[in-house]
Amino acid sequence: MAPYITMFPLPYMTAFLSPTMIFSRLNYQAVVVLSIVGAICGAMIAIAFFSVSSINNLRDTSVGEPSHLQTPSSDHIHLGSNRRRLSKALPNGGCRLTFPEKPNPGTPITYAASYPGCGARMSWNLVEALTGLHSGDDWNNNGRGSEVVTVKTHYPQSNGVLPEFDHIINRVFIVIRNPIKSIPSFFNHIYEMRNHLPVHSTRAPVEEWVRWRNAYLDTEIEEYKKFIIYWMDRYTPENRHVLAYEELTDDVRGAVVTENLNNFLGRVEGVIPIATESVPCIWRAVVKNIPPPQQAAHIQHLQKLANNNLLAEANERTEPGIRRRLNPGHFDSQRKGPQPRRPYTIDQLDKMMSMLLEVAHRYEKEHVQLFNVMMGYYEEIKDKKNQQLSRNPPGG
Repeated sequence: MAPYITMFPLPYMTAFLSPTMIFSRLNYQAVVVLSIVGAICGAMIAIAFFSVSSINNLRDTSVGEPSHLQTPSSDHIHLGSNRRRLSKALPNGGCRLTFPEKPNPGTPITYAASYPGCGARMSWNLVEALTGLHSGDDWNNNGRGSEVVTVKTHYPQSNGVLPEFDHIINRVFIVIRNPIKSIPSFFNHIYEMRNHLPVHSTRAPVEEWVRWRNAYLDTEIEEYKKFIIYWMDRYTPENRHVLAYEELTDDVRGAVVTENLNNFLGRVEGVIPIATESVPCIWRAVVKNIPPPQQAAHIQHLQKLANNNLLAEANERTEPGIRRRLNPGHFDSQRKGPQPRRPYTIDQLDKMMSMLLEVAHRYEKEHVQLFNVMMGYYEEIKDKKNQQLSRNPPGG
């Protein structure tokens, strides 16, 4: 305030200092003295304010500060006009998880595309942890609309749609998984929804699986193929990234696969992913549900609250077809408990193998990684078929 006060004519300035009666008793020299004193005081306050601000800014950019001493404001690392609040990188490859924020206006959006049962919820949490920015979904369940860094979708599978702002999304990462595992996982989700159970809490009984499999498996095999072809053909190689669920969750390869995703997400303006050395910490927290030691108890508490909330929502839901919201705060996204058998007939295994060969050879020259993954799935199903035939040989 001081520089602005000294610019006012003296009668106006003294009106700020005292009522009119007092002003009439002051002489001109006294007013000048008071003006000078006010200016000096104001300057001293301004210097103190900027000194404190500078100290705070230095504290904000220090990654060596012990995590248990950090306040919410110290989670901000200022990099030009961009900020990251989530998954702060700490020394020696450590990390600290908090909550994501809305991306800056104009930040390019990336599709997070996956066939159901391929870890869509895990991918959602991973993206938010790596970028510090909000994710959304094709049904806009969380109301974030286009103010997100990624949009989760299962399109063109029947559970997915394209959002109204589809025309501005120019890149995608695609999560794939062996259909012999992803289709049963998708069915588990259907079973949870039908029975008002929390998401990722239950695996359906084998008899329920067999009944559903016989009615819908052929359709889902075709939907799986349609899903991969759509996303591979829609975007050019530089604007798409493929990752396999099996590698993402692998104890050896998982952190490397996450690092590759981190790099892909960070190729656009407005997205500043976490430091490479802290990626394994994020991967352990999100994919393996092993949060940083200093936050383990707190995150377990949040997960318990999330589970209770999902259970309450499931019990209240009575109308069929209502979609349950994803909960990005719930980092543990893999089902626990017994794993009932998921048997297939020989004919069904043959149909899956035929589909995988078709997709593999379609992209054999264009995308070697996808070709190798599809052939790996093919061999895995072939082994299962051979084991099944050895136990029950035809005509035996």
